[in-house]
Amino acid sequence: MVAERIALGLEYDGTGFRGWQTQPRARTVQETLETALSRVADHPVRVHCAGRTDAGVHALEQVVHFDSTASRTERAWILGANVNLPGDCAVSW
Repeated sequence: MVAERIALGLEYDGTGFRGWQTQPRARTVQETLETALSRVADHPVRVHCAGRTDAGVHALEQVVHFDSTASRTERAWILGANVNLPGDCAVSW
């Protein structure tokens, strides 16, 4: 199977996050999003972003991308991710 590159628009309230990048023993946006997308893809997903944030920083249109061999519609990626994300983080497109 050929992997497809998928871009998403992400928004979050950073109050409960320790920043973007995965860190040991810390809740981060990257780890939270990767967990949600991995459930939708049914394989481990690693996301890459167009920038990073510090603890407590909010985002309205952070752009991220990932590669996946899973065949899903755009709508399925968005809805599937949002079902698996906490209330302070959401995929907007």
